[in-house]
Amino acid sequence: MRRPAEHSLALKPRPAGTTLQQWLYGALCDAIRDGTLQPGGRLPTTRSLARDHGVSRSTVTAVFEQLLADGYICARVGRGSFVAPGRSPQPDGAADVPLPASPIEPFLSRRGRQMAHHGAHLLARHEQLPRTFDADRIDPSLFPSPIWARLAARRARCYEGRITERPHGQGLASLRQALADQLALTRGLRVDAGQIAIVSSTREAADLLVRLLVNPGEPVWLEDPGSHALATLLATAGAKVVPVPVDDEGLRVDAGVQAAPRARLACVTAAAQMPLGPPLSPGRRIALLGWAQSTGAYILDKDLDGDFHFAGPPPEALKATDAADCVIHLGSLACSIAPSKRLAYVVLPSRLVDPFCQAMALTHGQPSLLEQAVLSDFIAEGHWARHIRHLRSVYGLRADALRHHLDRHFGHWLQLPSIQRGLSVTARLPDGIRDAEVAAQADAAGVSVTPLSAYRLAHATPAGLRLGFAAFSEVSIRSGVQLLARAIG
Repeated sequence: MRRPAEHSLALKPRPAGTTLQQWLYGALCDAIRDGTLQPGGRLPTTRSLARDHGVSRSTVTAVFEQLLADGYICARVGRGSFVAPGRSPQPDGAADVPLPASPIEPFLSRRGRQMAHHGAHLLARHEQLPRTFDADRIDPSLFPSPIWARLAARRARCYEGRITERPHGQGLASLRQALADQLALTRGLRVDAGQIAIVSSTREAADLLVRLLVNPGEPVWLEDPGSHALATLLATAGAKVVPVPVDDEGLRVDAGVQAAPRARLACVTAAAQMPLGPPLSPGRRIALLGWAQSTGAYILDKDLDGDFHFAGPPPEALKATDAADCVIHLGSLACSIAPSKRLAYVVLPSRLVDPFCQAMALTHGQPSLLEQAVLSDFIAEGHWARHIRHLRSVYGLRADALRHHLDRHFGHWLQLPSIQRGLSVTARLPDGIRDAEVAAQADAAGVSVTPLSAYRLAHATPAGLRLGFAAFSEVSIRSGVQLLARAIG
């Protein structure tokens, strides 16, 4: 089939001191961001770009590989390369700029305005093209889509009618049993499948749980530094957010007891504190569980990337030692498969199963039963285990590459912990350095690092930078560290 005639693509001149590969990569990124190259549009071939701009084809090919690894473009065998679809072009830093007030905003409730304001920032981040070191991103190109498509076709052809004949208020029974088996193997968490409910997202589950458990005005502990999105969710549900400081052992339970001894709920990330990284220490786990048991409170433990551990066994789930049955274990499948699948799960205390499922029937309902059935088959036939092993191997190599290049360019100036798990790592900066200024310098150079101060709720945080590594190739990591080193000087 003949291709349509290609037009030459005008690019910005190459600045002095910039290599051909750096210039071409930056110029193509700029063309995507400013809309010159539209989402879904075909890129010129490597041959035509090399001819039109007087560079070698190998240089263009290397740039295309980096654009593909960073999510800017996608390749279709036999058809060429295209700008990644479904992404609105935005200028750099658009996610950090508040959107102008909508004409209807004055007519929203106070809660509605708060939700719309913070939701706009989340939407902007999700729609923005990924940049090297964006935190908490996965590499969707590693997902075995052909296998999933084959399983989905089989389910749709043969079994969908049987699935929809019966109600599944908690989610598909086969998937809940498969998850229960996986949790026993990987988290030391032995629970009955009847305690598991399938949900569309961890944020949806957290929103429903707060409304079920917390009356307006009642206090809820939240790790500080921690998630602003969760803080907003709690506040819009009417809870009184109590930021509790975190140190190298995790949540300071003594500080929480002093600030709000009768809190209804404590929100933690026990396996690896977000954003600092260390797990909740054994002593703090005992103290937290003891406080919840003595006061009748619940603990919401989010475990979003626990499948990715690179050294030693994964930490045991907090709920594995929950004798009082007061821990709610919240897990996401988006990091392991793909965010578009919209599947997560929650392991509930026995007494909360019926109220939660009844409230879910009233508000959200079940996610796609077909997707649940496909995931159940994906796990049962061994594809899940192979996929997770592959991700651990690739992400572990990328973590090693990040450490190697950071050590090479920064030495002891950046205090980098051992990267044992997850999708991102937090490096500490020397005393007296303002991490927000460093992040701004990096942003101007074309890489995205998140300052620890961005996670501050109330208490002072150490200076540091959070860098994502899982979504980016080793080539992107190397060039990203070089850009970061030049930007910081």
